[in-house]
Amino acid sequence: MSDPMTVLAMTGATTVVAAMATSVWEGTRDQVVNLFRRRDEDRGALVRTQLDGDAELVSGEDDESVRDDLVRPWARRLAALLRDHPEAAEELRALIEDSDRPRDGGIWSQHIAARAGGAAFGAQGPGSSIHVHHHRPAPGDAPA
Repeated sequence: MSDPMTVLAMTGATTVVAAMATSVWEGTRDQVVNLFRRRDEDRGALVRTQLDGDAELVSGEDDESVRDDLVRPWARRLAALLRDHPEAAEELRALIEDSDRPRDGGIWSQHIAARAGGAAFGAQGPGSSIHVHHHRPAPGDAPA
C-alpha cells in the first residue's frame, strides 16, 4: 500500500477512536459501518459490533490508554479496506473532515504522546497542523 494510503488509514483510525464516548460517536460509527459494507452486508454488522464493543471500553477509567491500544487495529482494518477498495478513500477523507466540526459548537483538543522512541499519529481534519519530533537517544543515554 502506498504511503499516503497508510497515512489515511492511520488518520481515519485516530479519528474513529477519538470519536468514541463523544457526542459524535453514533454518526461516526454509522459512517465507518457504511465504509465496511463495501465488502458485504455481514462485514458491516461485524464492524458495528466491534465498534460498539470498543466504544464501551473507552468509557472506562483508563480511556486514554484504551484509545491508544485501539488505534493500530483500526488502522490495520482501514488499510485492508483501502487496499481492497481504493475508491473508499474519498469516503474516509470525508469522515475525517466531518470530524473536524464539533456538533455542539465546542472546541476540540487532542493530546498525543509517544514514549521510548514510539511513534504517535494524530489529526483532526483540514487546517490541522502536525508537528513531529523524533528523538533517538544516543548510545549510553539513560531512558527518560
